[in-house]
Amino acid sequence: MKAITKIQSGIAFVALTLIIAISGCNSPTTNDQQANTAAADTIKEITLSPESQNVLFSLPTPFEVTTLLEKAKAGFIFDITNSPANVGKYTTEMSKSLNLGVYSADLSYSATYNRTDETNKFMACTNKLADELGIAGVYDQSLLDKVKKFNNNKDSLISLINKIFGQTNDFLSSNNRTQVAVLIAAGGFAEGIYLAATLGEVAKDNSKIMAVIAGQIDNHMKLLTILEAYQSDEKMRPVIEGIAKLKPIWGNYNIESGKKIPQQQTAEISDLTESVRLAFVQ
Repeated sequence: MKAITKIQSGIAFVALTLIIAISGCNSPTTNDQQANTAAADTIKEITLSPESQNVLFSLPTPFEVTTLLEKAKAGFIFDITNSPANVGKYTTEMSKSLNLGVYSADLSYSATYNRTDETNKFMACTNKLADELGIAGVYDQSLLDKVKKFNNNKDSLISLINKIFGQTNDFLSSNNRTQVAVLIAAGGFAEGIYLAATLGEVAKDNSKIMAVIAGQIDNHMKLLTILEAYQSDEKMRPVIEGIAKLKPIWGNYNIESGKKIPQQQTAEISDLTESVRLAFVQ
């Protein structure tokens, strides 16, 4: 329900957010942030089985959810995305990886709805985090120029961003940085489900939006299976618990029925997804 409160109080907040975002995504990393990053423990890699790696790198991009949301006639609400102004506060490798996934979902959401300004802001955020994570050769100036060039061509823009996602996966796979890839996948999944659930709560007829969420059960199970390999890693526990916390969505609410879900239940689903997402973006 917090997300709905944000929507209802939105106009003034959005105006302020847009002003902050312009400088937020482009501000240089401060010395304090650099020091915090250097002091933070880096991600400890765990070797996934070949089967798990194949599953990880075959997970769909966030466009799967956002494209289905558009087809379900869900609206675009900038205020429910992770504010671009937040990008500078992610200083550890884990928070950067998680929120590269979150911003990738927000980027997909804005590109799907052909929102030029928002797409550029989220592209700047993903560019910044990818650069700080050392994902070299994926985001460069020529690529960013192409994104701006395709702003008025939705299909070309979506194709280009999908290519970026694919190149990011290829880079992480070839450089044995699977845990970064897992965190990106977890952040993107949590944000996609959160966006869908929040939009489902405000929709007059949420049956189609709930069907979108219902269709993500297989991806949820795949992600949980991949995360099992990291149970011995204390730092990964909050991520594992967060993704596991989403299980009741597919077990308690009969969202596969194709019928409209009552307001109380949609509010519960929205609150659940928001609590998981909030732990990732705060």
